[in-house]
Amino acid sequence: EQATFLADAGVDGIIVETMSDIKELKASIVAVRELSADIPLVAQMTFEADGNSVTGTSVEIFATLVNDLDVDAAGINCSLTPEEMLPLFRRLAKACTKPLSVEPNAGRPFYDRGRLCYGTTPEEFAVNMADFVETGANIVGGCCGTGPEHIKLLTGYVGRRKPVKREVSVAQFLSSRTVLKPVKPFLVIGERINASGKKDLQRQICEKDFSRIISLAQDQEQEGAAVIDINLGIEKLLKKEHFIAVVNELDRRSALPLSFDIQNLEFLEAAMREYPGRGLINSATAREDHLIQRLDLLKKYGGMLIVLAMEKDIPETAEERFGVVQKAVKIIKGHGTGLERIFFDPLVLPVGAKQDYRVTLETVKLITAAGLQSSIGLSNLSFGLPGRDEVNAAFLSLCVEAGLKGAIMNTAENTTMGVLQGALALNGVEVTQPGEAAADPLVKNIIRGRNEEVMNAVKKELEKNDPLHVSQCVLAEAMEEVGRLYALGKIFLPHLILAAETVQPVFEYLNGLIGETGAQKAGKVLLATVEGDIHDIGKNIVATVLRSGRFEVTDIGKDVTAEMILEAVKKENPDVVGLSAMMTTTVGKVKEVADLLKAEGLDVPVIAGGASMSESLAEQFGVRRGKDAMEALALCREIAGTGSVLKEKKGH
Repeated sequence: EQATFLADAGVDGIIVETMSDIKELKASIVAVRELSADIPLVAQMTFEADGNSVTGTSVEIFATLVNDLDVDAAGINCSLTPEEMLPLFRRLAKACTKPLSVEPNAGRPFYDRGRLCYGTTPEEFAVNMADFVETGANIVGGCCGTGPEHIKLLTGYVGRRKPVKREVSVAQFLSSRTVLKPVKPFLVIGERINASGKKDLQRQICEKDFSRIISLAQDQEQEGAAVIDINLGIEKLLKKEHFIAVVNELDRRSALPLSFDIQNLEFLEAAMREYPGRGLINSATAREDHLIQRLDLLKKYGGMLIVLAMEKDIPETAEERFGVVQKAVKIIKGHGTGLERIFFDPLVLPVGAKQDYRVTLETVKLITAAGLQSSIGLSNLSFGLPGRDEVNAAFLSLCVEAGLKGAIMNTAENTTMGVLQGALALNGVEVTQPGEAAADPLVKNIIRGRNEEVMNAVKKELEKNDPLHVSQCVLAEAMEEVGRLYALGKIFLPHLILAAETVQPVFEYLNGLIGETGAQKAGKVLLATVEGDIHDIGKNIVATVLRSGRFEVTDIGKDVTAEMILEAVKKENPDVVGLSAMMTTTVGKVKEVADLLKAEGLDVPVIAGGASMSESLAEQFGVRRGKDAMEALALCREIAGTGSVLKEKKGH
């Protein structure tokens, strides 16, 4: 809708910018391109100083997705000064194949005689921006705090310089919102989310109960999968809402990158449209119409594709299968899709049905010799046989030696996984074991959003301790550890939100056992987004985290005047007032609220947060700054006398 208004007004181009959520960025790009294939489009994200967006997307994950999408330039803007943004921009320049744009802020904001100012002068800004041009920037500009004089001097200083040629990594990656996995040297795709022939799982899927799918995804991650294949199996009984829901549930848990084994084209597109990362389509036949339909999805939504070495029927010989691959290559090149985005599947058939595994092996060799990459569905080989693990392992080792680059496989087969690691090691590939952010089982399950496991663990604790002890010394301490992991950058905002949502009903259960007298709240907090500001995502996240920390939260909404906040404080009598101000044009309202509360004799502490709020502004306004949700929780605990401020602050 917004893009339509802009296009109808005759704009020369559209900039999608200040995006902190890669899913919103992708949706905006798709929306513009559905409106016009020709209008120039620039896509920019905003990052914290550590190189991650507030939702956990790294600079490299952003580059991995946007490299595939139909944008004319990609870049970074807002939140950071030129000095802070330059290291991030250098990372982007190494990973992004698109022309680059950059718009830093003019330093840090401060208040001077009632006016919001920024510390970087136009002269300093222009000189600093030369570093971006030398790094490879094609488009330079300014964000918050820059004005006509900044841009005038910037144009005079760097405007006539030629863009610098840069070397960009050609490595391929698959990604989710927060996880980036290299395709080479070998891509392990977990196969176990497959509902074919599993009636209980089919029933759960129809009822949109994805607990088993979530558990399988998390198990395969720990077993060493890099990508999770999704095959819901019963597509005739499902609607596209089922596929959208499962993508969202896995996204909430920051799962590994996904592979979509979806036959119905409408369902496949719905899943890819919803997915915030760079996924894998499994698969397309080499039949031209079937292949082009899926290549079109790659062009629109990004990702990679597995192409089967068959059209209608399965060719019998390796030479015939490779002939089909060669036909597919011509179609793919004609479409304009790079072959580095394609795996070719040489087709594995059951040896128990008298199929010769050597045909597949020879096809792998032919594909490798042609400079292409291959992937197989490994478990087809041993279907119906005893000792499947050993059979699969032996064949996989042969295929790796022949040049195989990926497999859809059962990561629970220890022999197969071990032999794969050995085969890769013999080929000079360093093998690393998957790690975990948390060691404590309760903390792990909280971060993973495993509600049932968390509740069971709490009930087990209740067998030896009273409810108050379990609440304060077990569950609350587990959440403290979640906060510490977030502060250290080992988990990201989606994990934090999921953890808070997971423990909240468990705290409520414990409070019911304790009773009203024993289950005292940690304190009472009033939340609001200030007048003129309609951004409330951050405020809502803070509310969720505070409730998980046993605070009573009253949220009076967004675009709330100082007078309305004053009346709410008088009515609710909170221990703390939390204010959100995303925009530089509204951050001054924080001071207005703080001054009004003091003028009315209300000595209630105020915590303020949002992209426009800084430590120096908070000090000038006479409020505390909550950098993120966990810091806000720590400050509320300090004020309410229920805890100490988090020592290890993210970015400090």
